[in-house]
Amino acid sequence: MLGTYPTQTYANGPNLVCRKVRRVVSKVTNTILSNMQRRVTAVDIVTSARNESANLKLLFNRIHESLLGSHYTWRLIISDNASSDDTWEVICELSELSNQVSGIRLSRDFGFEGSITAALSESTADVTIIMASDLQDAPERIPEFIHMYLSGYDHVYQIVTKRPGTSRLRSFNSKVYYSIANKFSRGLITKDSSTYRLISGRMRDTLLLMPERNRYLRAMVNWIGFASIGIEFDREQRIIGLSKANSRHVIDYAVKNTLANSYYLLNFIAIFGFLSSLGAILLVVTFSFIWITKGVPFEGYGLLVGFLLLGFSIIGTAEGLVSI
Repeated sequence: MLGTYPTQTYANGPNLVCRKVRRVVSKVTNTILSNMQRRVTAVDIVTSARNESANLKLLFNRIHESLLGSHYTWRLIISDNASSDDTWEVICELSELSNQVSGIRLSRDFGFEGSITAALSESTADVTIIMASDLQDAPERIPEFIHMYLSGYDHVYQIVTKRPGTSRLRSFNSKVYYSIANKFSRGLITKDSSTYRLISGRMRDTLLLMPERNRYLRAMVNWIGFASIGIEFDREQRIIGLSKANSRHVIDYAVKNTLANSYYLLNFIAIFGFLSSLGAILLVVTFSFIWITKGVPFEGYGLLVGFLLLGFSIIGTAEGLVSI
């Protein structure tokens, strides 16, 4: 099954009221279904590929070997994120060789999160595995994820213990980022978690209903609130190709996703707005006293300062209103 997606767009900003309602509903549903017997008849594995033509056949073969003899059917859904190499041709070739491979071709680079979301929209199985296409996420772990799902968890994710082939500086930066992100997001961004994870069908469907434009799946799946568990194991080293995550991209990705899932910035704006308004009032009182007792340095000075103070007051008030 092959398809071309023109443009992937999302509604601008979350609806906080709907968020609260969905969370309550998800918790109630989670309680009702937790005691029901689980089973898996079909598994979808979704991945994003950008210039990963050399890895896709190896990925498919390792998944096939890992799930050989399993009691469920499986399908690999590959989202081609506007690759400039022959990634799409390889996807087409795999799809012709096996009906277990489906492909999606995006019209431009929507980033990893957008590409994965496009693949998730094609998933219909009981559970969905999200993984990278560069073989740093070991397919051999999929049966372990499914076992944890059958034990009662809707969300099973990898906790990275080691990152082979990664420099000490990069490893240190990752630890610092996850520590800060975990604190700023109030636990939504789990320390040392990776993209590699299993989500249940109902979690996937709930995830696709969320209208966020700046999507960060690692935080969104935790916000939904279904039963989750992390499994610790090493991440594998990339063997073929080069990583797309340069320093500039990683920093931009980290800052954007941390701020998008944090209330601290809104709190800061509210405090800054209040202090700005308070400061403007104090300045008006102080300068008024100076003008009355000592006069002004030149004509029009009082009017000029008055306009400036009025402007500061308006800005401070507006910032306070935006954050409420």
